[in-house]
Amino acid sequence: MTEISGALGALACRLEALGACPSLTDLAETIETTELSYADVAPYVRLGRQTYNRETVIVRETYELLVLTWAPGQASIPHDHGASAGVMRVLQGCAAEGFYRIGADGYVDLEYEELRRVGEVSAFRDCGVHHVRNASTDGETLVTLHVYARPLRNVRQFVARPKTQSGARPAARDEAPTIAIVGGGFSGAMTAAQILRAAAAPLRVVLIERRGTMGEGVAYCARDPEHLLNVPARNMSAWPDRPQDFFEWARRRRRDTLPSDFLPREWYGDYIREALRDAAASAKEGVSLAMLFDEARRIERNPEGGWLLHLGSGPSLSADLVVLAVGHRPPNDPLGSLWTGEKTRFIEDPWRPYAMNAVRDDEPVVVIGSGLTAVDVTLTLAQSERTGVITLVSRHGLQPQGHILPLRAPADMQSVVSRLISAPGGVRTLSLLAEVRSAVKLLAEEGQGWRSVVDGLRPHTARLWRGMPRDERRRFLRHLRPFWEIHRHRMAPQANARLLELLESGKVQIVAGRVASVEANGSGARVFLRRRHAAADVELSAGWVVNCTGPAPSNEPRANPVIESLLLRGRLRRDDLGLGIETAKAGAALAKDGAEVDGLFVVGTLRKPAFWESTAVPELREQAAETAQTLLERLRLRERASVERAPRAVA
Repeated sequence: MTEISGALGALACRLEALGACPSLTDLAETIETTELSYADVAPYVRLGRQTYNRETVIVRETYELLVLTWAPGQASIPHDHGASAGVMRVLQGCAAEGFYRIGADGYVDLEYEELRRVGEVSAFRDCGVHHVRNASTDGETLVTLHVYARPLRNVRQFVARPKTQSGARPAARDEAPTIAIVGGGFSGAMTAAQILRAAAAPLRVVLIERRGTMGEGVAYCARDPEHLLNVPARNMSAWPDRPQDFFEWARRRRRDTLPSDFLPREWYGDYIREALRDAAASAKEGVSLAMLFDEARRIERNPEGGWLLHLGSGPSLSADLVVLAVGHRPPNDPLGSLWTGEKTRFIEDPWRPYAMNAVRDDEPVVVIGSGLTAVDVTLTLAQSERTGVITLVSRHGLQPQGHILPLRAPADMQSVVSRLISAPGGVRTLSLLAEVRSAVKLLAEEGQGWRSVVDGLRPHTARLWRGMPRDERRRFLRHLRPFWEIHRHRMAPQANARLLELLESGKVQIVAGRVASVEANGSGARVFLRRRHAAADVELSAGWVVNCTGPAPSNEPRANPVIESLLLRGRLRRDDLGLGIETAKAGAALAKDGAEVDGLFVVGTLRKPAFWESTAVPELREQAAETAQTLLERLRLRERASVERAPRAVA
């Protein structure tokens, strides 16, 4: 084998630097930005007698690099990449990459092909079936460079549907239009319910959820009765036009429920499931709902229109329109290299089923974070006769504020908002802070508190956010966000009272600072805290360390394979503040170049760049309703255009 040097040697060094688990995005960027030409791989170019030829350049435990040579007419068998991420770059000739839909009968059907010319890159992870063939029309040899991380080991090969089975697959025009919704939490479930409720023509709605339940997501998966909604029942309807729907539902479950009650979060998951079920049951003839408990891992755009969704385990799915209702992902590890020793005493995701069951009452616990998730974990741990101290550690040492009864009406903040928005240069962070403080002081003199001011701002947060210049948004996130969060997202009165009781008893303490390091063994850990404004570290003995830093955003390629697949193709654009995905009106996704992507929509937390507040029921139910109406209108316009294009019979 030829010694690896020059451009290939430089590429190998860059691949080594990516580490043990490189993301597909990092791999694709590395292959695309390394200066390579045909001359660099010429020693590895050899034609195969029967099929294309594979020459190994380098193999490591974490990746392999290969050069493939294709004679005219040669092609690969339809296949996937097992558990590996794969990137291909064309160095000579023209490649045709074909994409398949996996059928329920065991065959795969070619949906379309895309041409890849010299310098172009194709990338996809473990899901989906494709082929590559030499598409040259002048007899030119095709040469491609491939990297797989990890090396290919469990590739599956598939059988394309025989051409003699022409009638086995119904033509797309004979099927009802399909809307695929990725994510079955509140946003996805209620978008589906709104579509089912309003659809007048035959339609298939497919709801895809990787968890085993619909309607919950992370927000309402709680099974602990101590975990309560942080909004009273009267404000939690999932339907914008039925404001008392949740309260009436709760009254049927428990007759003594009051509009001001803060009910168990588990109830709300049940409520959303029933709303979805009822919408499907009452839908018009030909309008159906299919629920798939699977993970959408890759979405491809068909050049002729529509989308192809590859699932983690089930058959592929074709859809006319796609809605991304992907919620938060599990929290990132905030410790990383700060932790030494075994990590058996680190609970990385407290919402994982049974995650907290192993913690004994006598074991001290260090919780990283002091927000609502940390409060939930604390209340769960403190239900029994706990003797081990719970220490909450966060940068500012802030804790969520609580609602107080009786609940006060929101203040009228219209004039304040108008002044802020009409100011020269837009909404300024310091001006916002000054106006809020002034309003709080004025209301205090009238016997009201800051809660009325914050609640009065809530209907206007999207306008204020849109009125902020980019630098002011960044300033708000850096300086005011923690303080806004603890006042805006408040605890139920019962949860607040219980937390205050635990703090006063010394069973719970809150420390302002950060974790400097952790030294762990099989029975516990030594946690070194660097207190805010203190020079020396403080050592704590902990039986467990729990990560309550909050969920990770789903717009990161590493966090979500389906988002990664669309980002790689330039069909989504992340905002520069790292909040979510850029969208246009009604949630239409914006591509990398800023253009609206036909047939791709976003609802839920990923729309934070447009609204800032895009996590609570009042905002999300409006998004679900608006997006549903837009989707149905798109289908009506397409049907009308199809009828107008159809040839008319001649008399």
